Amino acid sequence: MRPQAALAGALMMVAAVVCFTSLDSILKLLVARHDVLFLAWGRNLFQVAYMAALMPVLGGRRMVTTRHPGMQLGRGALLVSTTVLIVLSLKVLPLAQTYAITFSTPFLAVLMARLFLGETVSLRRLAWIAAGFVGVLIALRPGAPDAGWHLLLPVGMAFANALYHVLTRAIAADEDPFAMVFLVAAVATVLTALALPWTWSAMAPWEWGLLALGAAFGTAAHMLLVAAFRIAPTSVVSPMVYTQIVSALILGYLMFGEVPTVTTLLGAGLVTLCGIGLIRTGR
Repeated sequence: MRPQAALAGALMMVAAVVCFTSLDSILKLLVARHDVLFLAWGRNLFQVAYMAALMPVLGGRRMVTTRHPGMQLGRGALLVSTTVLIVLSLKVLPLAQTYAITFSTPFLAVLMARLFLGETVSLRRLAWIAAGFVGVLIALRPGAPDAGWHLLLPVGMAFANALYHVLTRAIAADEDPFAMVFLVAAVATVLTALALPWTWSAMAPWEWGLLALGAAFGTAAHMLLVAAFRIAPTSVVSPMVYTQIVSALILGYLMFGEVPTVTTLLGAGLVTLCGIGLIRTGR
């Protein structure tokens, strides 16, 4: 792997997580007034609409053609799972703590990629990932008085997101990137639409506008994610999720007045340090 490709893949993932954090912040605002499955449906519906608007320019056939229909269905189901779990997490937890816990995604993704894709990972890189997982445990604070079942929500999101990363990496080289972004949103829209009779609620125009903006961030994030996995391995791309703590701390404070605890900052600092170490470590 060329160093330039590794750097480009890492930077694309950094940009993607900023977009994802912006989307999640908008969903955190809206989930206080609307059902999470309804929001997941609307968010993915807008993504389908954005991609459909590009069809006259890029060609409709390339967006609906896939060599891996089963994988695309799986990615769509995992997208629903990650969206629901992250929004439920943000409903009861601060942004910074939620993301600090979901930082176990790279550790899980690299192990899954090693197991299912046969990707090789150096002992030094594994050591950095393991150290980052220790930071996750610090941020998780499992022995704290306010710890409860809700901490399982971001942990579950990390597992689903890790598998999503691995499936994306597995088919990224064979699939058109625009098809991957369109199809995953289309599958997620259909799946969440099944719950609309029970989750539908009226939204004000400004709320639809916010949801549309969030979906724009999400669409850009998925495009960047697919592009990153096309040029760099999971062990380089996935750990860049560590940089999400920066945008989470800033947006959490500005939008929700959330002041992170000392343990959250310590855990986030450790995983960020490990993320930098991963960038500088060869295979």
